[in-house]
Amino acid sequence: MNFSDPKIQAALIAAAVSVFVLILKGISRPLWERYFHTYKLESDYRFEQKKQVREAISKHKIALLNAAESLNHRMWNFSENAPEGWHKIDSYPVVEKYYLISFCYRFLLFFAICRDIERETIYLDSTVSTDTDLTFLKYIKLFPQLFCDVSIFKGFEYDKSSDSDHFYRDDFNAMLKKINSNTQLLDFNEFKKLDFDNDFPKIIKYFSGVSLQRDCMRWQALNSFHFVLMAFINEYGYDFQVTSTKQFKKLTDDLPTNIITQNVDTFVKRSGLEKSKQLKAALNCLKRV
Repeated sequence: MNFSDPKIQAALIAAAVSVFVLILKGISRPLWERYFHTYKLESDYRFEQKKQVREAISKHKIALLNAAESLNHRMWNFSENAPEGWHKIDSYPVVEKYYLISFCYRFLLFFAICRDIERETIYLDSTVSTDTDLTFLKYIKLFPQLFCDVSIFKGFEYDKSSDSDHFYRDDFNAMLKKINSNTQLLDFNEFKKLDFDNDFPKIIKYFSGVSLQRDCMRWQALNSFHFVLMAFINEYGYDFQVTSTKQFKKLTDDLPTNIITQNVDTFVKRSGLEKSKQLKAALNCLKRV
């Protein structure tokens, strides 16, 4: 065989290339298939988790926004009329104190829906969710902390061993369960039929105990929550539910100074919501910045 023959050289090169390609293919194919399989599993996982989180939020979003709007209206009314004492317990039976029990109902209803969302997403990987859905869930986790985490009063004289102006989380969740009936949330008429003295003594005491001067720690927590609530509505609600910057500032100007804003900031950062423009704007108004 004459290896100097160009035809033979071309044939040998072609054969060598073919052998090399076959060897390379034999080595790379399993690696590629393994990579592709891993990628597909990861992609399918992220898609499915993202889908389930979105479905859980969508299932309750409208009900939550309606409850948030109703509670927001009451918070605006209460901010103006707390000195009137409509929320105070007097000689009348609690069930006849419409302002007080309707306030408690709107509050509990909102948090019961938040709790439903939290329960349905607890085993889902929300870290792969869209930024919009993840921020939504961060709000859901932040709301109860404003009432159940005693560090909201850090830096002030407050007995941490007593739940005088905050709720123990388990007690709080137990109240939320009581407005559920066969997985359905009670409407207000059904709520009025419950035994307030035995089922909701803590929440009745909490709201009825807010000072007329709006200077107690309960007021501070409620006022802080109200601004966070309005930011949430601005971020996820309808245009007709939005609170304008002018309204924020007017509300702040009409109310006593909130003294726990620094702690609220800490909660917001801890919840990963410091980048929310709506929340930042609302809290700047609360801090009178």
